[in-house]
Amino acid sequence: MREFLLAFDGLEKQPIVYVIIFLVLLSFIYQAKRPAIRGAFGEWLVNRRLRKLGDEYHIFSDLYISDDNGGYTQVDHLIVSVYGIVVLETKNYSGWIFGSETQKYWTQVIYKNKNRFYNPIRQNYGHIQSLKHHLNKVNLPAESVIVFTGDAVLKMEQPFETSEVLTLGALRKYLLKERPRLLAEDEVGNICRNLKSLASLDAAERKRVKKLHLRGVKQKQKESVLSKRKVGETVIPVVEESPEALSQDSCPRCNHPLILRKGKYGDFIGCSAFPKCRYTMNKQA
Repeated sequence: MREFLLAFDGLEKQPIVYVIIFLVLLSFIYQAKRPAIRGAFGEWLVNRRLRKLGDEYHIFSDLYISDDNGGYTQVDHLIVSVYGIVVLETKNYSGWIFGSETQKYWTQVIYKNKNRFYNPIRQNYGHIQSLKHHLNKVNLPAESVIVFTGDAVLKMEQPFETSEVLTLGALRKYLLKERPRLLAEDEVGNICRNLKSLASLDAAERKRVKKLHLRGVKQKQKESVLSKRKVGETVIPVVEESPEALSQDSCPRCNHPLILRKGKYGDFIGCSAFPKCRYTMNKQA
């Protein structure tokens, strides 16, 4: 103990050591939280653009909406106006992005590295269905928009029919293009009042809802991964999930595929990007 105190006393006389330690710790924290930080930054960039649309556009961000299965879905951004509703899903990705409307997975290519991620059009379809269920409006004029906020280059060969896919730089121009009126002013007011009740949850209730949402996502991930057959170290899909499903067999931290691994205490599910990503979850019987 005395030696430790002497060493600590020596560090006090060298403040630069504290700076180095702080920077190292900061680096570790950033690496651990990088996916969440990048995602939050991307959504902040989008929200900043949306706030400049004008008073006739009502913006709602980071909403948890109940679905028809007793769970919750998380929506990045909603834009409500007399021109309808835009349900916006953000992806803060870099590199070349390949994918089509019907593919279950899209591909991100950065130099020689390729990563799969769940088709965001399918993901946003689930958000729209939950919104219609929550508002009790089957014919709600809701449009799907996927926006990539990083320095991504979209390499899609065919146009999309059920969703608009674009980069952040093209978002504002697209949203302000001439459109027909689809909702009356009183309908817009009713929808906004409903959504404001979701946005104004107190901290305790929001924490509870978020916990339920994450629990549902993890449960779906487990059910999906365990329903796939294993070939070597690769998990191959057996059953095609519905369009409402979230990314079921991708790591929630880095979007790499989840695979079945063998450990000292039995089988478990882990990220294929190990050791860069150490995400794991228990294998259910």
